[in-house]
Amino acid sequence: MLCMKRFSIPNKSSSIGSFIPSFTFSVVSSKLTMPKGKQRKVEEEESTRKGTPKIDLISSLPDSLLCHILSFLPTRCAMATSVLARRWRHLWKDLLALDLDNSKHSPYYLPGGTHRFIAFVNAVFAQRKALRVEKLRLACDIPRGEKKTIKTWIRTVVGPHLQEMYLDLSFACNEFGDRHIKLPEEVLTSASLESLVLKGHVFLTVYDGFVDLPSLKNLELDLNYVDPDFVLLGCPVLENLKLTLHESFPLNASQPPEIYMPVSLKRLTLIQDDDIEEDINDIEDLVIDTPLLEYLSITLWARCLQVSISDYPNMVEAHIDIDQDQEQVGWVLELLKALRQTKLLDLKLSTMECLLGAPAFELPEFPRLLNLELQIPYFDSGFLIKLLHNCHILQVLTLHNQENVSTVEPEEPSCWTLPMKDPDCVISHLKMFEFKGYKDSADEHGFVAYLLERGPILKTMKIHADPTLGLTYKQRIHQELSMVPRSSKTCRLIVT
Repeated sequence: MLCMKRFSIPNKSSSIGSFIPSFTFSVVSSKLTMPKGKQRKVEEEESTRKGTPKIDLISSLPDSLLCHILSFLPTRCAMATSVLARRWRHLWKDLLALDLDNSKHSPYYLPGGTHRFIAFVNAVFAQRKALRVEKLRLACDIPRGEKKTIKTWIRTVVGPHLQEMYLDLSFACNEFGDRHIKLPEEVLTSASLESLVLKGHVFLTVYDGFVDLPSLKNLELDLNYVDPDFVLLGCPVLENLKLTLHESFPLNASQPPEIYMPVSLKRLTLIQDDDIEEDINDIEDLVIDTPLLEYLSITLWARCLQVSISDYPNMVEAHIDIDQDQEQVGWVLELLKALRQTKLLDLKLSTMECLLGAPAFELPEFPRLLNLELQIPYFDSGFLIKLLHNCHILQVLTLHNQENVSTVEPEEPSCWTLPMKDPDCVISHLKMFEFKGYKDSADEHGFVAYLLERGPILKTMKIHADPTLGLTYKQRIHQELSMVPRSSKTCRLIVT
């Protein structure tokens, strides 16, 4: 007679709050003395007799689907699945995506293990069964004397099926002499490549011949000693570009280059490297003649840089951080006019310093603007009211008072003056207002009270008091603003 004990263990999933029925474990004394093979056969017969056969649902999936799932893992993790079961032993060898990362931000980074990483990658390429690679991500330090090995890996994956390539390379030691890798010609003449990311602190030069990337839609360049225009001319269908400008480019340029953005661009991120202390003198002209542009992010403090722009009727989101002399602010104003169709506009501190310090100018109208975010060097309600008059359907307004970090001060403190006419957005569209760095000056208090009194559909007002103000002062701010009559019965006031 079989001796059986039953144990009921309740298990609850705290993440989703659903209840998992209790498991019942049967401990059969006679099974303990059976051989393992016979014991497994008895268990399978019992489970079949009960109508609940044991099925490994994941392993029952086709190889193509399993390989697709494994392609989202780092290659080192995908290889580790080979120990799960015989079914998984060779699956990783058919992967079409390789993620080989030994950079310092990788969770698998091994200090001083660059040579071991080289051996690991060589073993991966030696054991692979798939003849093609669709995606390659390679991020690592290059040991001394291993540049040829890295170039061999790159040439191995380049082919008619390669769609994405990500390279982030740097040198593991401070070598003297030549510290750059010349990108193989095959990469910049690939007909199938759709995404290319080249970055790192290595001097990565490109083939000094013909660049032809007819399918490339995404390009990210963060390199020293590279002429961006040289690469961009060979990307006729490019849609997304992220370009970091460095002080040390271009390489062996006989004259300052011009950078022409492809007309097909829809997203552009232009960043000036933090290592450049003052100016970019190596660029003569930057031409952004891209009428299809939908997203724009610019971070520049190049005071002598000439920028040519066009109109952007499809613009959706724009982030502008430009440090420009007040005497040369003209192209910044032209940029704002070109962005007048955007739905989100984010003007950083340097840009606002430039605009507030410039001579009198006419602000463009933003008929489609829904979200406006400003980092202001000081509070000027007159400028804000003037700007709101040109934002007819604005729904969200966010202010960041950066007076403590700004290098610009107003000539004289401004005072709140009730506008003769209410902006259309205040009385019919504004739903949310957020003020960060609120100092409770008379001008600030008057502007905030005005929005409460004249905003009939205002839903939320968040006031973040300046950190230098004490708790008692913040409580007084909340009390005073709570006493202001509100045009909106559903407006929620939050003071922190």
